[in-house]
Amino acid sequence: MRIKRIIQIVATALGLALSSISGAATSDPEHLIKSEVGDFPIVTERIIQFSQLGYNGSISMLGSESNAYIGFGSRLDEVISKGMLSFDFTPSPALRSLVSHLKVYLNNELMGVISINDGDQGKKINADIPLDPRFFSNFNQLHIEFIGDTEGLCANPNHPSIWTEISQSSHIALQVQKTVLKSDLNLLPAPFFDERDFSQVNIPFVMGKNYDLSEVKAAGVLASYFGVLSDWRGARFPMSVDELPQENAIVFVTNTNKPAFLQDFPDADKPTLQMISHPENPYIKLLLIIGRDSKDLNDAVMGLTLGNKILTGPIATINDVKQISPRRPYDAPNWVSTLRPIALSELIKNVQDLQVEGRTPPPISVNFRLAPDLFTWQSRGIPLDLMYRYSPPSEENSGSRMSLSINSQFIEAFNLKMEGEGGKSKRIRVPLLDDGLLGLGDQVRIPAFKVGSNNEIEFEFGFASMTEGMCQSSQPSKQYAVIQADSTIDFSGFPHYIEMPNLRAFANSGFPFTRMADLSETVAIVPKNAPIEALQTFINVMGVIGSESGYPAIRVELIDTWAEEQLKDKDILSIGVVPELQEANLNWVLDVEDVQVVSDVISVRSEGAFAAITGSESPFTQNRSLVSLLAANSADFSLIDEALLDSGKIAHMFGSVVTLRNNEVASFNVGDHYFVGELPIWQLIWYHFSNRPVLLAFISAFLVVIITIVLWRLLRTVARKRLETDEDNV
Repeated sequence: MRIKRIIQIVATALGLALSSISGAATSDPEHLIKSEVGDFPIVTERIIQFSQLGYNGSISMLGSESNAYIGFGSRLDEVISKGMLSFDFTPSPALRSLVSHLKVYLNNELMGVISINDGDQGKKINADIPLDPRFFSNFNQLHIEFIGDTEGLCANPNHPSIWTEISQSSHIALQVQKTVLKSDLNLLPAPFFDERDFSQVNIPFVMGKNYDLSEVKAAGVLASYFGVLSDWRGARFPMSVDELPQENAIVFVTNTNKPAFLQDFPDADKPTLQMISHPENPYIKLLLIIGRDSKDLNDAVMGLTLGNKILTGPIATINDVKQISPRRPYDAPNWVSTLRPIALSELIKNVQDLQVEGRTPPPISVNFRLAPDLFTWQSRGIPLDLMYRYSPPSEENSGSRMSLSINSQFIEAFNLKMEGEGGKSKRIRVPLLDDGLLGLGDQVRIPAFKVGSNNEIEFEFGFASMTEGMCQSSQPSKQYAVIQADSTIDFSGFPHYIEMPNLRAFANSGFPFTRMADLSETVAIVPKNAPIEALQTFINVMGVIGSESGYPAIRVELIDTWAEEQLKDKDILSIGVVPELQEANLNWVLDVEDVQVVSDVISVRSEGAFAAITGSESPFTQNRSLVSLLAANSADFSLIDEALLDSGKIAHMFGSVVTLRNNEVASFNVGDHYFVGELPIWQLIWYHFSNRPVLLAFISAFLVVIITIVLWRLLRTVARKRLETDEDNV
């Protein structure tokens, strides 16, 4: 009955999937150069597009002495032998030739200067700047400084005609040489994950053919750990059986289930971690997760996820692993705490990120996530106690200011005064945005914080130049601005309450599973003898959930039977093949005033790849959730794997059903809804009756009448007793 109900819900949604939103395609950024030593290519050309480094549009440089900063890393197992910056930019038509130019620095060392010649103004220019490999480090920063000037005797360095735009198609080309690393667990998580590599993480998992669900669970927990590390990069974990990998990979080995290429590996007597070199390629490392059985594998994975900082040498045995303090609801490290005010310094990795320099410096950005069920209905906003310092302007009312924006929406601007600091007693109350999570619609209210999604606060400083006399302008050589690290933002006091099913919350935050960061209240269920593609999806989803919560899913359960005793009081993640998805009688859904109702019935056969994500209430426990990942056939699980790593597709997921066909995504609200969380009784009544004003008015009037009657009777009783007392005194 449960599968039939799910198919019915998916079939209902498919009626609207005839016009869906296309997802963005990606391409492989790397190309090999065949420089051979023996049989191994040791030199590769790595192309790093600016778009891979977080730039989703052109980089604007406004005013003379404006700056742009681009960061990228160098992998531990590679040495850069040659570098080239190739970037496209368009200078303003008003710029004066030769005087106007760009300077390019690598890690504070000048690499080259590009002059703007006559005829270049207003046209797209391609420039190639060699990058000296001697100045590369683990983390690298390109600094591009723009010096602009216009014709005229009294040129203003901040005039709006002084600008240049750098295209996001610009890229850094690196020739890198592979190096042979020692087999040392102290390197972990490198080389499998290298924080200096900003590209998507890809870590193959290899097992023997006799794996069981407990071994797959160990792989899922390990994927969630690497998902935590990968963060915004995204991570894939291709699973294979008995295949010798051709890149850095993780291999699961038990005494009774060894991959074919490790059949002669000695038996283990304890949970063990061991790093070895690839048997055919010395540049590749294999991390072996070893145990007597799959239980040992889970213990070894726990040792790695919770104790990787103390591992050293090529091999380590795990004697005991305990989680001393159990996780509490909503304590996911990636979510802002609602227990106390949070300092901005807690939301960034480096306090230096709160400081900028220059006349028109880039914005100071602070990013964070909120729990998706944070109840913000009718909130007065979020208190932001803001304090900042800056190089003081030469006079009052100079036009220098700091602008505050939230998620690209302007909030407020502050004039920069001669005191050189601001915000000593400034409390800003920033409005909230529920991101469509509390209602059936997908309308957005601005400006605000987004509940359950990534948020970005931007502080943009601009220093105006002052004109002296007729033809001279003056300004200190450098301007600095700092947002003080002890500035706070306060989300405390908000209850947790949300309408479900809500696949936007699942796609953006892994909710409801991430309510407990270690997934201690989650059970994943797959069919008996599940195809490897379904297990692959379980592993990839664990990686996604780890990246969203910031904590490995060490307490998740994985089973293959719908056993009530195991599923009661749990949130359920179901993964399965449902061939009936390709052919069903479909209810055509008609959208009328944001309420989707059945209008007609049609019969459709879906050709090609098809998958769906559905949400509903658990059949075993009220107010618990069931999220189902369904594919028409095994190969179609790849649609789900790809969609949950594609921010463009995730942005269009909401409601109770998401259908996936090739690069198309469609979302619908169908079926029954329910609520999870708790509200104060008065707020609960007010919220649920707010969309029924007539009924609310009637109930309010009825309550007023009842209260009036009660008070009247009470006052009569008091008056009667007073009269009786007066008579007795007489």
